[in-house]
Amino acid sequence: MKKLFLLLTVTFLSFGISQNVDAQTHSIAEVNKAGLQDDGKYGIMVDNGAYLMASIATGEIYKEQSENIQFEVVLIGTVVKELADDKNLLPFIERAEKSGVRLVACEFAMQKLGVDKKDLPSSIEITPNGFTYYFGLQKLGFNTISL
Repeated sequence: MKKLFLLLTVTFLSFGISQNVDAQTHSIAEVNKAGLQDDGKYGIMVDNGAYLMASIATGEIYKEQSENIQFEVVLIGTVVKELADDKNLLPFIERAEKSGVRLVACEFAMQKLGVDKKDLPSSIEITPNGFTYYFGLQKLGFNTISL
């Protein structure tokens, strides 16, 4: 039995080693072009101010590529509180509004963190539950990532 197991192991390993591997290689430009479609739909879920700033900056770049791109940032967790308290984030919110990046805050997080709608910039939209909204974006064909 041990000999059979050893023989099978060696056979499988030999087969794997003898196969030529033709890895697909793509240039950086090809990969970036594939990830940025002129009519693409993109959603990012963020939970802190640093990720919010990076997401808005990315959204601006995408929206500059094409006005047909839809780019949304879903705000969950502590970033909702940061938006109410940290005035350093306001220029980024203004940039999002100007470029057409949609910001949607989780009302559940707002309630848990004691944030009132009036504490947030008026351009930020509110959804009852950020996760449900995010799943909806996925169902609607958005390419999504959570940071």
